[in-house]
Parts: sequence; structure tokens; C-alpha cells
Amino acid sequence: MPSFTTRDLQAAVDEAGLILPLHVVDQLVAAIDSGKHVILTGPPGTGKTTLAYLAAEVARRSMLCTGYLPTTATTEWTTFETIGGLQPTAEGLIFRPGLFVDAIENGRWLVIDELNRSNFDRAFGQLFTVLSGSPVVLPFRRKGQVNQVALVPAGVQAPADSDVIRVPAGWRIIATMNVFDKNLLFEMSYALMRRFAFIEVGSPSEEAFRSLLAGRGSIVERLLLLREFADLGPAVYLDAAKYAARRSLDAITDSRLLYEVFYAYFLPQFEGMGERRAMTLYRAIAAELDGPEQHEVQRTIGDVLGIELAV
Repeated sequence: MPSFTTRDLQAAVDEAGLILPLHVVDQLVAAIDSGKHVILTGPPGTGKTTLAYLAAEVARRSMLCTGYLPTTATTEWTTFETIGGLQPTAEGLIFRPGLFVDAIENGRWLVIDELNRSNFDRAFGQLFTVLSGSPVVLPFRRKGQVNQVALVPAGVQAPADSDVIRVPAGWRIIATMNVFDKNLLFEMSYALMRRFAFIEVGSPSEEAFRSLLAGRGSIVERLLLLREFADLGPAVYLDAAKYAARRSLDAITDSRLLYEVFYAYFLPQFEGMGERRAMTLYRAIAAELDGPEQHEVQRTIGDVLGIELAV
């Protein structure tokens, strides 16, 4: 019997160098084992997408699926993209399966990045019924078939006179959602929410950050203070450290390097910040800079955030 174990997933996480808060791996395995689809939530850069891919790959190795189908949700998603629809061809209109049906037919898990971008109810449509464990008949016929397509969960009786696509018992959706967009969570219908287990992937400890940043890009440690203003994950710091390691070869001052890193990697994360908070942000970062860069950071914070700083 195929198994999806904590040991296997933790080994994959360790091999990938992913640092996660305690119990995240245990929660993910328990949710999948108990028959749930999963939505990983948390701030940007905490490894949600990487964890989703690792889980799907471990499932493939464990023979729970044949692989996985990665996709990113968009605001344009409708049931045509997810379930499918009629597409004109030289032979006439034929049923073209959408992402979900394609994944189900081929035994692949579906990994959806940034689920919050989609209009949930419009995109999922009849899938609500299937995800809750009941069959649904679609208003489409596959080429050469007389009966309409039916999506039927494992162990459930198929509707009479239907062209059955059986949903494997081990089939799962693993999706990610940024906690910065948590207001969109309330746009999800309860019918959709209860079909998923929500697991938070938060930021690791300060010690973990410092360990990750050890090396030539360690100057970026001085910007860990920015985590007081937003819950930033390790990924943005690691990207900044790679840039800092390369840029430091150009013999620029630490002040200039820190300013460039702040502007390129961190400032966009503070969009929507209020005037008072932005002033506190300016003072915090300015304390790490020399005069010329202090003027630059004052100007760019004002330009990007749309705030006039009274310094």
C-alpha cells in the first residue's frame, strides 16, 4: 500500500535546505493522509511553493500519484480553464479537458500557486461537488463517446449512462496563498473552505535567518530589522544576499550596497504602508546608511510608497 510519510517528506525538505517552523511537515502529512486537499498560507518567501512541490514529488516516489501538474492561478480563471470546455477543431467541437480534469485523468496531483488570485467560486464550479466526495456529470462529451463526461470520486457509484473519469483515492490539490492577501480568504465560500485543510508556513527563527545569511552576503543581516515592519520570509533575504555577494566585488561602500539591496528587494514589500509607519521605516534604515544614501532612501520611500516624508 503506497504511503506518504513524515520521514520521507522531512528528508526531502532537509535535502532542499528548506527551513520550516516546527510541526509544518507533520501537519501537511496528516492532512494528506486524512483525505484533505491542502492550502499552504503564510507571508511571501517562506517556502510554501517549494514545500508544495516537494510534497507532490514525495507522493510520486511513494506511488500515490504519477507526478504533479504545476500551475499559477489567475484572475481570468473560469471553469473552462479548470474543468474544460468545447474547443473548435477541424473535426468540429471537441471537449478539451481543463487543468483539474487533465490532472485527474493522468493521476497527477495539482499544485496551484497563488490560489488567492483566482475568483474561487467562478473557477471551481462543479468541482465543489467532486471535492466533497460526490459525482458530477459535465455537459460535455469526449470525442467518440455518446455519453456525457462524469467525474466520480473513488469508491462512489458512477451515474448511469455516463463517460466516467474516476478520481483516484490518493489524488490531491496542494495550493498556496500569501497571508498578505488574507482579506481574500473571506471571499472564499464556506463550501470551498471546508474542502481544504489550511496550514500556516510562517517565518523561521532569527537564528535560522542568520545561519542562512552567513557568508559573503552576510551584510544583509543588517536588514533583518525590516522584519519588524513586515513578516518577510527567508527567500527575499537569500536573493538579496546573492546580489550583495556579487555587488560587493565592485568595491562599493557598505552604505551604497545596503541602499541598493533595500531598494531592489525590500522596499516593494512595504506598499500600502501609512505615513507614520513609513517615517519609522525611514529612520530605521537611515541609521544604517551614510549621508548620500540617506537622502536617496528618503526620496525613494516617498516615491514608491506615495508619501512625503517630513525629515
